[in-house]
Amino acid sequence: MTRTPARARRRTAALAALAGLLAPALAACTTTTPEAAPTVTASRPASPATKQPAPTPSPSEKADPLPEGPVNVLLVGTDSRDPASLGGNADTIMLAHVPADRSGLYLVSFTRDMWVPIPGLGEGKINAAFARGGTDTLVETVSGVLGGAEVDAVMQTNFNGFIALTRALDGIEVDNAHASTVTVLSTGRVVEFPEGRISLENTDGLIYVRERKTLPLGDLDRAQRQRAAVTGILAGLAERADEPKALAKLVPLMAGNVKLTGDLKPADLVDLVPLAAELGRDDVVGLMVPLTGFGTRGGASVNLVDEAQAADLGDAIRGDDLDAYVERYGTGYAP
Repeated sequence: MTRTPARARRRTAALAALAGLLAPALAACTTTTPEAAPTVTASRPASPATKQPAPTPSPSEKADPLPEGPVNVLLVGTDSRDPASLGGNADTIMLAHVPADRSGLYLVSFTRDMWVPIPGLGEGKINAAFARGGTDTLVETVSGVLGGAEVDAVMQTNFNGFIALTRALDGIEVDNAHASTVTVLSTGRVVEFPEGRISLENTDGLIYVRERKTLPLGDLDRAQRQRAAVTGILAGLAERADEPKALAKLVPLMAGNVKLTGDLKPADLVDLVPLAAELGRDDVVGLMVPLTGFGTRGGASVNLVDEAQAADLGDAIRGDDLDAYVERYGTGYAP
């Protein structure tokens, strides 16, 4: 479907910022036992701990609060179970790239076991950059992998953020690429995830995005599931974008569960959430930093970066030409 440039700008601004708010929350559940999560009651969204003042939804003439030109937002999700903490391990690391013409949104995943140079710390798994050096070191590491691509903003959240958002959205729908069956060890409950469009509610959402052992490519497929869940959450937000009462709950909920640094501010949520009505699943392109395969370092299993193709990916991000990258390499992620 052909869209006017203005519509494309509105759609992509909402996608970029909202994906940034939501994507890290999916990561938080990758190392958490699902059945240990609080009971989900979709009709009663939980009130999260407030980290910063929450804006109030109101009409705004500011259609695109993002900086001019292409924008890169680093999405970080930690496995902390403490609602007040954004520490712990960075189990989801994803770069959201918004082109200057606002014609699409690209989500680029970094698998947590990627073996990379970490500024000031030698080499290690990329999630160690956050655990050992904090957000600034992770930003430097991500930028280095992508040939110096600039990171304009960082959005962080944790396990509590994912629980609160899925409660508020009454579950999400995802396009599941690989059928799988998961047995929850703590209860013996068996959960089926058939291939195709499926609905995820309650703790099933956590099980879905944390599972890797039953998937063909393990952690790589898990990262793809996280991107699928982001798209499903965005679609859920779009359904509520013109519901004032729903927004009155969602905006402060997101503001209370997300830490923003860089060129995006909490007040931008007011402008971005109503724009979710413009979202479409096909507007999100999922990518992954390319790998050559798997290996070991110091006895630990690691993912080996395809340095030549990763250099091309970095060039495409810095040159704002990811369409050309996708045309050349596609969106597959198998080594």
